[in-house]
Amino acid sequence: MRKQWLFSLVACSFLILAACSESTDTENAAATNAATGTVASEPVASATECNLRMGWDPWEPYQYLTPEGEVRGLEVDLLSALAAEAGCDVTFVQDNWVNLLAGIRDGSIDMLGGATRTPSREEFAYFSDNYRCETFSLYIRAGESELYAGKSLQELLEGGFRLGVTEEYLYGDEVNALQDDEKLGASFVHVPITEVNYYNLTQGNIDGFLEDPFVAAFTIRRKGLQGQIEALPLEVHSTDVSIIFSKQSVDENDVQAFNKALVKLKEAGEYDEILAKYRRVK
Repeated sequence: MRKQWLFSLVACSFLILAACSESTDTENAAATNAATGTVASEPVASATECNLRMGWDPWEPYQYLTPEGEVRGLEVDLLSALAAEAGCDVTFVQDNWVNLLAGIRDGSIDMLGGATRTPSREEFAYFSDNYRCETFSLYIRAGESELYAGKSLQELLEGGFRLGVTEEYLYGDEVNALQDDEKLGASFVHVPITEVNYYNLTQGNIDGFLEDPFVAAFTIRRKGLQGQIEALPLEVHSTDVSIIFSKQSVDENDVQAFNKALVKLKEAGEYDEILAKYRRVK
């Protein structure tokens, strides 16, 4: 009986010493972690996923809704390709430009395409590298290019060329100066909506009109005017545009990822393929 009691006492003492040793080791480890700022019991947090809300407003062929309810267009295809290369998922939010820009300011919208960099916008937004250049091309009746080839816009107007333009459109400094000219200004034919220019040209009311080349290609296809209207190799007013990102909701590293993606898409030829698809008139 005594031997059993002594054995039990020794066993209990051993357990108490082991427990005390384990407690001391735990306390020492906790103290070390506290001193170094580490928490051994918690896993390292993973990187935040990139999910972006892209604002858009209808403007064919840059952004539009298909009969099936899909958001498509040059801008949508291009920015979606950049997002995929940058490792980001995109969801689309439709609204007008003013509200979308306000969303960039407050962070309810993460990005918009086709934005011009300005000092006031840089206060609340990041800008990608320039990814697209906006221009206006001169469209004339098919088969008449030899009449106008090699001439500047001013030379055409001085020769009696009747130029169709859309009211309230901004065509750049060159066109503004020509419109303000007392003599040449009379050669401009203003219309309230751009599609009237296509009618006026085919009916002989004007000799040509200025239009965004992607919009023109889309409209010519839709109206079945292939073979009646062609572009003269004369470009007017070039403006570089960027993707605008909200500083409230987007990490600047994601902006840099888009810039790197743009370089890769251009090197792979995918960038040119997307633009070429929307330039075709057939």
